Amino acid sequence: MRKHTKYVGALAAASALAAGYASAGTSAPTQSAPATVSSGSDLVGQVHVGYGSQYEFRFVDLGSDLVEAGLNLSYDINENFGLSAGAWYGSVTDSQTFGNSFNELDLYAAVSTNLGPVSLELGYIYYFFSETPGPDDTQEVYLSAGMDVFWGINASATYFYDFDSNNGWYLQPELTKSFELTDCLGLNLSTGVGISDGHGRQLADSLGAVGTADGFQGWYVKAELPWQVRENVTFAPYVKYVDADSDLVSDTPSVAGTGTLGGREHLIGGVKLTVGF
Repeated sequence: MRKHTKYVGALAAASALAAGYASAGTSAPTQSAPATVSSGSDLVGQVHVGYGSQYEFRFVDLGSDLVEAGLNLSYDINENFGLSAGAWYGSVTDSQTFGNSFNELDLYAAVSTNLGPVSLELGYIYYFFSETPGPDDTQEVYLSAGMDVFWGINASATYFYDFDSNNGWYLQPELTKSFELTDCLGLNLSTGVGISDGHGRQLADSLGAVGTADGFQGWYVKAELPWQVRENVTFAPYVKYVDADSDLVSDTPSVAGTGTLGGREHLIGGVKLTVGF
């Protein structure tokens, strides 16, 4: 989703659709390390637009051809605390779960700080699904913690708690590392797993009942090539491989009885254009 300081968007964004799926549930953009507070008091902003071949969130395929856009604003109160807020919008045109197409708007805000080598972020996300018969609007709070461990590798974990429609939690530990290939081209690598209670959709039993697949959800790896086209403008293609747990409905058409149930693997490609100001 991007590699810049203080962008909750990826985290929140993705969280959004997943929240919808848990009623059906990742920035959006995809999970990442929490923001790091820096010195200074300037207001920093970013806008982005992007496309993904699939809307996968928390190891569930929510549809094809995701078109998304977002805005994030961050402000350093001082060298110890920072604030951020923004919005993320996504539209899917091929979702067999939510009636062929749906739109989603996520609004989020967070406060971040550093405790020695550990970066912390506490945030709130509101998920709004307009003109959509399937998912319900819902709310989550989340806490992220991350730190550099060795060889430039960052270890982080984000805990989401839905206190509204879904009443469940989702935990995602992640490892990330960035490489500078040239002055304007980088490589971001990430890998992580998902653990859930009350969010993962379970395989239907013989009576057709669908509950939640608690516990291990799956694992993923992702590679992104951010290219700084010019100052404050970044073009970033990415590819992501996802392997969902065998008890999870990881292909949304399966909910409608037309897809493959459980343990679905996904290879997703996309691109994002980000402009900072």
